[in-house]
Amino acid sequence: MKTIEELRNELLKIGEQLGGGTRPNHYFFIPEQPDGVATPYLEIHGKEYHFIISERGLEIQRKVTLSDDEILYWFVESAVAGLASTYAAKHSSEREYREVYFRKEYSLMLSIKPEWATRKRKEITELLHSQRSEHR
Repeated sequence: MKTIEELRNELLKIGEQLGGGTRPNHYFFIPEQPDGVATPYLEIHGKEYHFIISERGLEIQRKVTLSDDEILYWFVESAVAGLASTYAAKHSSEREYREVYFRKEYSLMLSIKPEWATRKRKEITELLHSQRSEHR
């Protein structure tokens, strides 16, 4: 099990890698307490990592894992989603936003870790499939 400082250092390296040597603003950090605006934060309880999202004092998501890789994936995924969203907003029409967003999200994950990109592609495929099923 890694300390919060070790996880922060790994996440910072990933952010710097994606940012060409500079961590992208507002991304790739691990707070220990909520900020009230839905920024994910980390609590460590024994050997468990708790990935928590809280907004205006209300916890809206909590995921728990024992895995160093899993907790890093969740924080990277959150940051990559923000970067992909900004990219898609600047480089797509309203109609193609989702396609640009998902492609950017996948390519960023691929540049970090191929296994994470494979996982992200599967998650995107499942999301799109479930949405198609709902619209039938």
